[in-house]
Amino acid sequence: MALQIQTPAAVRLVKELSEITGESVDTAVEIAARERIERLRRSDEEAQRRARVYALVGELQAMFREHPEIETDHGKLLYGEDGLPK
Repeated sequence: MALQIQTPAAVRLVKELSEITGESVDTAVEIAARERIERLRRSDEEAQRRARVYALVGELQAMFREHPEIETDHGKLLYGEDGLPK
């Protein structure tokens, strides 16, 4: 597949990138495209992971509302009456 860059700004950026990195124009474009794809995929994965965490937090909040007898004071769970760790 042939690729033709027509906008002057894009041509300028690719040439500058090539000059800064010392890579050929083809290599500079390939690496730039690969890095951007990786960033976008990573961002999407982070959003999915964040959504799973929020869903889990929602489930835990519902559980604590349904069962108020569950101990939620970390101080009572982790420390004795003398203030030292259990």
